[in-house]
Amino acid sequence: MPLDRCLRRVPRKGALFVLGGLRVHLGRVFARVFIACCVTTLAVPCQADDASPACAVDRIDESAIVNYVYDGDTVRLSDGRKVRFIGIDTPEVGHNGAPSQPFARKAQSALETLLGSGRAISLRYDEERQDRYGRDLAHVFLESGVSIEAQMLEQGLATVLTYPPNTWNLACYQAAEQRARKARRGIWSLPQYQPVDAASVTGDGRGFRLIKGKVTQISEDRGGLSLELSGGIRLYISRKNRHYFASSPPEGWQGRTVLARGKLSSEGEGGARIRIRHPTALQVIE
Repeated sequence: MPLDRCLRRVPRKGALFVLGGLRVHLGRVFARVFIACCVTTLAVPCQADDASPACAVDRIDESAIVNYVYDGDTVRLSDGRKVRFIGIDTPEVGHNGAPSQPFARKAQSALETLLGSGRAISLRYDEERQDRYGRDLAHVFLESGVSIEAQMLEQGLATVLTYPPNTWNLACYQAAEQRARKARRGIWSLPQYQPVDAASVTGDGRGFRLIKGKVTQISEDRGGLSLELSGGIRLYISRKNRHYFASSPPEGWQGRTVLARGKLSSEGEGGARIRIRHPTALQVIE
C-alpha cells in the first residue's frame, strides 16, 4: 500500500505498537510520524544522525492531484497545469524517436510508485512561481510530508539542480545526493556521472557532467564571466548570477583547479560550455 494511503488510515485515536516487547500507544500525529520514519528507513539505507533525509516542509501553499507523470521531475495536475520540481533534475525520457537517457524510465516509474494510486501532493512554492516554459515550479511533498525531491535523490535517480533564486531546502537536497553518490546508487554507478578531466571531454559528450580542470583564461562578455578550462571547455556565469559569487569571486581563479557540474552543451566548432548559475555548481579544489 502506498505510504500516503497507509498514513491516512491511522485512526484518529492513534494506534498501538509493540516495541521490543513493550506495548506503546501513540496519538495519531505521532503514529503517522513513526510509520513514515519506519517506511523511509526500509526504503533507503540508514542516514547519519545529523542528516535530514525527509527535507521537511515548513509550509504548504497548495494541495493538488497528479493525473500524469511525464518523467522523474515533471507532472501534470488534474487541472491541466504542469509542475516542474524545484531542486532536482532527472534523466530525460526520449521523445519523437530519440532514446531515453539511462535511468530515465526508472526515475519515471519510481515517481509513479511514490505518488501511489491517490496521487495527492502538496506544493511548496519558492521565489519564482513559473519557468520560461510556463510550468509551475514547486517543492513537492506527499500528504504525509515526505519530500519527493529527497526521495528521488536518495535513490540515485536525480541530481541536485540549483536555479537561483529558488534555493529553499538546497542544503538538504545536497546531503541526500551526497549519500546516493557515496553509495553509488542509480545514476552514480554510471561513468558519465563520475568526475572527469576537462582535457579528456570531447565536443559530443553532452549531458550532465562533473568536470575537473585548471582555469587557463578568464574573460568578460556583456557582464558575464567566462572561465576557460584546459581542454577548451568554457564555464559561463551570466551577469545576473555573478552576485552569488561575491564571497569568492571567480575573477581571481586563474591557474586554480576547479570542479564544475552541470549540463555540457555544444558551442559550435567543437567547443563546449557549462552554464554556472550558483556556487554549488562550481568549487575550487586546488
